[in-house]
Amino acid sequence: MTGHNLTIASSIRGPKIKIKKSIFIATIFPISSEAEFKARLQEIKKDFSKASHNAWAYRFIASDKILSDFHDDGEVKGTAGRILMQHLEKKSLINILLVITRFYGGINLGKGGLIRSYSRTAMDLLDNIELISL
Repeated sequence: MTGHNLTIASSIRGPKIKIKKSIFIATIFPISSEAEFKARLQEIKKDFSKASHNAWAYRFIASDKILSDFHDDGEVKGTAGRILMQHLEKKSLINILLVITRFYGGINLGKGGLIRSYSRTAMDLLDNIELISL
């Protein structure tokens, strides 16, 4: 489970990205357990208590297996959490929780628009952070 897998040393929050009046913010955390995942997700919900959505995906190693999960948090099914998971897998990221917070701006983005928005926000953060070998 080591070698090409990458992780991060500490939590990182990306910039606010405005797309058709909605604001998207990516936050990435190092995690190594379900308890850490739950604690970090609660942190986000507290930090952004007025957010419309906190879509997430995580991957971490436990007992030599990769455990992973994702959630759209009220967005159209398949437009948020699954997209975040694909980015984590594509970059071989492990022991990571990625959360994208959305403040709804009053304009529906549609399924394609949501996918592009969540993907862009994830890539903007993941392509600009220092990754370390696990």
